[in-house]
Amino acid sequence: MSSLQEQQQVNNGPPCVSSFFGTNEIPFSNSSTHEMNIEKNKPTVAMPSSDENECRGLTSVLSHRNKIRLLYFFYRISTGSIIPIMSLYMQHAGWSSDQIGKLQSIRPIMTMLSAPMWGGLADRTGRKRLVLMTTFVTSAIFRLFVRFTEGNFVLLATALCATSFFYSATTSLLDSIVVSTLPENEKRNFGKLRLWGEIGNGVSSSTMMYVVNKFDHGFDYAFLIHGISSVVALAFMVFCVPDDCANQSTAKEVSTNGTHLRNNTLIFRNGTTWKEGARMIFGNSQILTLFSMVAVTGYSLGFLENFCYINLRQIYTKHGQMSLAGRDISLCRVFTSLGGVLCWFYSGSLQSRFGPDSVMFSSVCCLPLCFFLYAGIGGRLGPATKAGFLLSEAIRSGIFAALWSTATVRLNELSPPDMKAIAQTIMESVYRGLGHTSGSYFGGILCHEYGSAANAFILVGRVLLTFLCVVGAVGFMKPARKKRSNANNQ
Repeated sequence: MSSLQEQQQVNNGPPCVSSFFGTNEIPFSNSSTHEMNIEKNKPTVAMPSSDENECRGLTSVLSHRNKIRLLYFFYRISTGSIIPIMSLYMQHAGWSSDQIGKLQSIRPIMTMLSAPMWGGLADRTGRKRLVLMTTFVTSAIFRLFVRFTEGNFVLLATALCATSFFYSATTSLLDSIVVSTLPENEKRNFGKLRLWGEIGNGVSSSTMMYVVNKFDHGFDYAFLIHGISSVVALAFMVFCVPDDCANQSTAKEVSTNGTHLRNNTLIFRNGTTWKEGARMIFGNSQILTLFSMVAVTGYSLGFLENFCYINLRQIYTKHGQMSLAGRDISLCRVFTSLGGVLCWFYSGSLQSRFGPDSVMFSSVCCLPLCFFLYAGIGGRLGPATKAGFLLSEAIRSGIFAALWSTATVRLNELSPPDMKAIAQTIMESVYRGLGHTSGSYFGGILCHEYGSAANAFILVGRVLLTFLCVVGAVGFMKPARKKRSNANNQ
């Protein structure tokens, strides 16, 4: 066996990972810091264990791609059955737009505060699957409790705090696990796996939108479906998420109590302290640029997601077509799924052709159009206005799909080894925390101050358009200045 083959066997880790994804390649094995911690790079012969045999047994039933597809599909079936209609449930319970904005800002605030903690715990212990399943189950239990808080603002806010605390990192942990274990040449096709989550979300959310608008006890049915689908999603997490045995060889370097300390300072398995890790992440200009685009998108989509359906109900009520609102909002959810599926599927091709940064910036540039379309075309509720609503739904979901798929893969490439989960959860906290918090909170205030959500949408759309024009002009002028400076120096 050549030295190159011996080194590759060390970098591959347990055979469980290779058998799960059908490849012998493991990305991000070129970190010298990480390699120094694997017993001074001494090659070892991995012996089959019971955990590895279990993983191989599972892969004999389904291919790794189909496992991930089913996992995302049923996971988003669960969350899509209740989260998209939460603002409508709050309106049904009698809360005002201002109160809804404050309640909806709880989730992003808790995400900002708790998501990095869950990511750090997963990276530190190597028990990513255990952390994922624990947070998902606990958040679902507290979310079901929301149904029993009707009429009590404090109790409702407490339940939302609890479910948001545990749910904050679930999606980003799942994305991190999947992307980190994909072969290097498959990472940009992550969106083709993730799109099955969009399909599941579209099926459940469009169905529940129709149910809650059609039936008197529609919200009771929605919470019931959420409970049942959460159990199904948990079952697929057990059988489809790569087992924690994938991290066991590296986790042996952690002390028996699961904590690795250097001068009483918590460090990651690659020897990086929290302070050093923070400097690596926030000292990287490319990561900061990525986070800034994620934050702007989070603000805009946070505003739209919390008030777009309330806006549609207001417009339909104003024009005497409230009887058609349920059907049309359900159709909007179908277009949401279509836009998301297309962008998830083609995100890898777009990244390869135009580059990750161009894809992310183009996604942000589409945000003002969404606000203007949601505000309505003209003063009538005719076919053109309704078509604009459907188009805005497709664009909104497409923006998130293109941005999130590209940002997830790009951040995984830029992040230090053994800090990929916490980097993903920091991005989640930037999106949900900084972005959605401000979008939900100030969105409620703007809707209240300007009399309707449509008027607030027009205002925010104009502000965003002006901001993007300024950023684009600065970005266009910067290379020209640099070129003139180099010419003068020569």
